[in-house]
Amino acid sequence: MKKILKIVGVFVLAVVVLLIAAPFLLKDQIAQVIKDKLNNSLNAQVDFAEVDLSLFSAFPDASLNLKKLQVINKEPFVGDTLFYSDAIKLSLPVMDLFNEVGEPIEVHELTIDDAIARLKVNATGAANWDIAVRDSAFAKAETTQTPQENTGFVFDLNHYEINNSSFSYIDEESKNVLLLNELNHEGTGDFSLNESTLQTITNAKVTYELDGIKYINDQDVSLVADVLMNLDDQRYTFKENEAKVNDLPLELDGFVDLEENSTLVDLTFKTPSSDFKNFFALIPQEYRSNLEGITTTGDFIVNGTINGEVTDELIPKMDIKVSSQNASFKYPDLPQTVRNINFNAALLNTTGKVEDTYLSVPSATFNLAGETVSAKALVTRLTENMKVDLEARGIIDLLKLKQAIPFPDNTSFNGILDLDIATVFDMESVENERYANIQTKGLAKLRDFTYQGDAFNQSFDVSTAVINMNNSRVKLESFNARTGNTDLNASGTINNLIGFLFEDQKLKGNFKVSSDQFDTSDFMSTTTGSKEETITTENKSVATTNNEAIKIPDFLDAQLDFNANRVIYDNITLNDVSGIAMVRDETLFLNDLKTKVFNGTIGLDGTVSTKGTTPKFKMALNMNELDIAQSFQGFEMFQKLVPLINAFKGKLNTDLEIQGDLSNDLTPVLTTIAGDAFAQLLTDDVDTSQNKLLNLLDNKLGFIDVNDLNLRDITTKLKLNNGAVEIAPFDFNIKDIKVVASGKHSLSNSMDYTLNLEVPAKYFGKEGASLLSKLESKEIDKITVPVPVKLGGSISSPSVDLNLDLAVKNLTNQIIEIQKQKLKDKGEEAANNAINDILQGNNPLDNIKDVIKGDKGQVKDSTQTTSPVSTTTDSLKQNTKDKVKETAGNLIKDLFGRNKKKPVDTTKAK
Repeated sequence: MKKILKIVGVFVLAVVVLLIAAPFLLKDQIAQVIKDKLNNSLNAQVDFAEVDLSLFSAFPDASLNLKKLQVINKEPFVGDTLFYSDAIKLSLPVMDLFNEVGEPIEVHELTIDDAIARLKVNATGAANWDIAVRDSAFAKAETTQTPQENTGFVFDLNHYEINNSSFSYIDEESKNVLLLNELNHEGTGDFSLNESTLQTITNAKVTYELDGIKYINDQDVSLVADVLMNLDDQRYTFKENEAKVNDLPLELDGFVDLEENSTLVDLTFKTPSSDFKNFFALIPQEYRSNLEGITTTGDFIVNGTINGEVTDELIPKMDIKVSSQNASFKYPDLPQTVRNINFNAALLNTTGKVEDTYLSVPSATFNLAGETVSAKALVTRLTENMKVDLEARGIIDLLKLKQAIPFPDNTSFNGILDLDIATVFDMESVENERYANIQTKGLAKLRDFTYQGDAFNQSFDVSTAVINMNNSRVKLESFNARTGNTDLNASGTINNLIGFLFEDQKLKGNFKVSSDQFDTSDFMSTTTGSKEETITTENKSVATTNNEAIKIPDFLDAQLDFNANRVIYDNITLNDVSGIAMVRDETLFLNDLKTKVFNGTIGLDGTVSTKGTTPKFKMALNMNELDIAQSFQGFEMFQKLVPLINAFKGKLNTDLEIQGDLSNDLTPVLTTIAGDAFAQLLTDDVDTSQNKLLNLLDNKLGFIDVNDLNLRDITTKLKLNNGAVEIAPFDFNIKDIKVVASGKHSLSNSMDYTLNLEVPAKYFGKEGASLLSKLESKEIDKITVPVPVKLGGSISSPSVDLNLDLAVKNLTNQIIEIQKQKLKDKGEEAANNAINDILQGNNPLDNIKDVIKGDKGQVKDSTQTTSPVSTTTDSLKQNTKDKVKETAGNLIKDLFGRNKKKPVDTTKAK
């Protein structure tokens, strides 16, 4: 006996070891079998990332987990994902794992997690889920009717789940769209029996759209239902159940019968009670306030029937009614009651033809504060060229409305809205902008309207606004408004008000807008959060609040002819502003804008776009006779682009073409600006004390006075690129010293400029008198010494570098070249005499060191000396050249080292 038990124990242990090892040993083989079965049974590409197999978790069944399974369509939907799931779990008999490819696998439980199913019917009627493989024999099934052996999966389910999934059905042919998001569904029953009860629980957010119109939009729908299944007859009958649309309860009764060529539907539903609170339950939670404590009277009833065949040509007939009689409601914390609520609405189809479905609202009324508002509507041809017939009339006191219905705490408004309007239109005319086919009539008036809320910094007041609808194009007869320091007056035409309201079209129109004063700060607001950002600029930390991004409305496609006496923008006052603005595709197009500012005028053409994450602009500006001082103080752009301009007094002309990014408040981000500019200065006055660079330059160049700059009518070109301003070479005079300037500076403050000065010889004073006395007056007049001056550092901490070596070399070569020429003409003896004077120590510049230190006397005329130097031959010695170079070098250094004094013309006689 013990031996037998021992054998049994060893056998059981072996089986357990085998069961544990089997999933690892057979994993790849099982995965391949499953892929083969799926791909052989479906006309689609089926794949999954991996397979996990357990023989214990669902014992006596095996548990099979497929991870990241996807089904990809073939033609005519090639490449489309029909189905995807993060994980699919199946429970199935262990022995089915060893079936041949041609043998079916029986599934007892199925769980699908995080799945996406996309069902689609294209314009030709082909369905992307029609992927079952049919062999040639089945393709001719009409003649043989030979049943096909199931070689894939047999779903003999006891339980199934679909968790956190989404489902979409899009029919391009009928323009039906059904979306189920956040779908959770489970069912428990016995599919092995011909007749059994399936217990189901379903929750989802449902959207239903027909021909571009959303009849149900992201509504919470739930259903707990017991369904009697007759699998032989394919008939499913609703037993006990509870359905909800948002919080509106419905009772459902009837059946769905799947026939061979059609589906029979016979369903009825109704609200279990008639309390008017059911109306509020139908509204999505995010759009309604807390209903606790609300008091209602009257009834609200929903009931309907859906019955008939569903085929390719037919839908069920329907009669769905929603009605309320003598109802009212009042919120506990609000003083006003909405009374005498009466309405009847019906969705009807009496033929089963989809095109015969229509919506009728023969009457809808309510009374608020003694004023009755009424409306009626008829919407036909719902699935084709929908036709709408709509009327509304009544007076609404907006303050009373706010006292009857909760609004956000930070929103306040009042005013009187008076409506008496009617319209008849079809959607094709709206879509194709055939305004002559759109019939409108009546008036809509708003008066004494005041709004306070997050949209504006201060209250927005509309004294009157009148819309006249007595023509095909709606006319804005008047619009008079004020907010803060701003007043607005507008009139014009709205081309497609119906398309804007019903078809999600852009609002198109032409308007004239005028204002005595328009303050842009009235339309800018900051975010309400307290969060601050710290930014670093020039080694200083600054705390700033986040500005709310200003967006150009994406629903506008309009032209505005505008003029304003004054526009205030960022402490700048623009006078006599006029132009044409076009708003389209989140872009503002400005044409022929003109304004007076800074005692001059500006003309502007350009665009501003807030489309995308970063706002952008492109502008062409023509600025005429702007006051330089005012412009520098008012335009941050001037302070960065032309930082030296603050030292000039006078006026400025410039043509500027620039583009770049904008910040959230639509001011230019200077480091992104690129473009070209042409500038002209109209000034004679310079104040070096206003600019560190000019002040330093004035001190470094001792022989000139920067205040003598002559910049009138100077023109230059500027190029902006990669955060730098490049200035093309331009010339100007400091008295009779010609200066050529060029270079660049960055918008982050660094600069790299060159000034090339052409200094006349007369500026060398008495220290150069003896050296130049060997030359004739006309020769001295021809001598100018080029002196390069490098300007570096930063605008706030500049540096000046003088290249004296180059100046010395140039002056030396000029003197020697003149003397050489004279030697050729006058002979060797005179030249030797002149050279001997220098070699013997008769040098007029012996006191040059004292001059460099700043000890110098009155400037004398360098031409008032002895007779011209005698001529000589080309026998000049090298030591003579060096002596001249040394003397010229001392002379140049003295010129740039002397104290600031008024220079004297050394070419003039005493």
